Amino acid sequence: MGVWRSDWVLIGADIGYDQFDEYKYEEYEKFEGVDSSGEITYLIDGMSGGYFVVGEVVTKASEYTGFRLSEIEVGDIYENACERVRAHIRNEFGIEAEPKLIVITHFT
Repeated sequence: MGVWRSDWVLIGADIGYDQFDEYKYEEYEKFEGVDSSGEITYLIDGMSGGYFVVGEVVTKASEYTGFRLSEIEVGDIYENACERVRAHIRNEFGIEAEPKLIVITHFT
């Protein structure tokens, strides 16, 4: 069994691993690891239960080279993404969250 690393920039929120419901895993699969910019993704820490991040992808680093110097305009993108993420979390999990800019190395 191996461990895979991926590097992400998201506009999202850590809703807490306690929100993870193993019986809803099939529902999570349609969002888990989605890596297209502008799409909702779930990053779930299944290894240690440290986080459950729900966010909109800004960018994902290359699997082999990581991030190079990247300049990302986040002004308008940020406000619109925050509202979409807020609404998604409210609809899917029934909780209120305040999205932030998140940079994370995720291990699966």
